[in-house]
Amino acid sequence: MTKGVDDQIEPINTRERVRKATRSRDMMSTLESRVVNLEEFVGYVRETLEVVEGRTDELDSMREQLREFVMESLGSNVEAILKQRKKDVPKLKEFKGTRSARDNIL
Repeated sequence: MTKGVDDQIEPINTRERVRKATRSRDMMSTLESRVVNLEEFVGYVRETLEVVEGRTDELDSMREQLREFVMESLGSNVEAILKQRKKDVPKLKEFKGTRSARDNIL
């Protein structure tokens, strides 16, 4: 009876298991190092993004200050522009004659 059972059991090939386990460990360590690199990169990107957002806020503030300055400047000059516009400006008289290239020479 033991003879029949011994024939049915296949020998275990331990070398293949060891190789598979070693390959799996190598793959896991490679993946872990890639994950670490990716996490470092994500951290760097976050820091850079924070710097960019800070600069964007500064630019928005400067743009608002410039807009206020321009509006104040225009506001003080609008009255002067309107007064100047309302003045009577005489119309030009119609030109009666001929023009030549000699007229343009000083």
